[in-house]
Amino acid sequence: MWTAATGVTSIGGAWEGGVASVSADGTRISGSAYGNDGQSYAGYYSVGTGQWTTLGGIGGTSGTSASAGWNISGDGKTVVGLGWVDGGTAHAIASTPGGTMRDLGSLGGSSRANGVSADGSLIAGWVEQPDGQWTGAYWQNGALHNMVDGQGNALREADAVSADGRWIVGNGDFGQTWRYNTATQQTEWLGDLDALGDFQGATGISADGSVIVGYDRGFGPAAYGQGTIWIEGQGMLNFTDYILSQGVDLGGRTLALPLGVSADGHTFFGTDSDGSSFVVTVSPVPEPATYAMMAGGLALLAARRRMRRGSDKNR
Repeated sequence: MWTAATGVTSIGGAWEGGVASVSADGTRISGSAYGNDGQSYAGYYSVGTGQWTTLGGIGGTSGTSASAGWNISGDGKTVVGLGWVDGGTAHAIASTPGGTMRDLGSLGGSSRANGVSADGSLIAGWVEQPDGQWTGAYWQNGALHNMVDGQGNALREADAVSADGRWIVGNGDFGQTWRYNTATQQTEWLGDLDALGDFQGATGISADGSVIVGYDRGFGPAAYGQGTIWIEGQGMLNFTDYILSQGVDLGGRTLALPLGVSADGHTFFGTDSDGSSFVVTVSPVPEPATYAMMAGGLALLAARRRMRRGSDKNR
């Protein structure tokens, strides 16, 4: 955990799951932690008490993992992620107000929840199709919805959800990052920094969906790529260039992987091309922007972030 006042603090927990997420008021952090039985479970860390609360699984395990946390709702009441049905199959899960896990289901294979709206009413992620591909999906009012574009083509993995659940953003793989309107079921392609057929994806979205951060890279680790930012009315921009244009001195660093954006769209965090963590705030008024480097560990802000990463279900 990182705060401006205390810097980086270790909070324990287990490694399984996505990038740790923070509730809107900064009191809870989602992730995974070990239970008394030695299994790891999705759960949350209370900043106030300094303790982890595990939320159980859905009956199966894979190794020592029963479930894993990928995100938390803005109100801090819903943790989403995956739970193991058996050693090779996982389902998207969401915690209930009573502190147990509910199985969101799949299409017969695996699924995972990556993002959630502020009140927990809309959850987005991916489902495994019969051919083994992971495609975008969201769950609302207990129903699973496959996500397709205007031509009926399946969208790739959904990564993040706006606070009100109106917008879902996701991974373009060999195409552009996209923004999906859940009210109209229309897809908006957000543009490409280059046309080399590389990997693109979104990692975070502001509360109103007007600012989206992500990445654009070829094969290899994130440090080889470039961060991206899409701003309503401005389009897709190189993230490092955008931050420099706001008067921030980066000391020659490339902000290769922004991992989240605050609700107001002004504060960002992630990792740079050297693997160091950063937090940067740009001001909407003529005031100095701020930039901070962390001495390792991922920056966690009292602002919503949305993300997953990893090529397998539990990493």
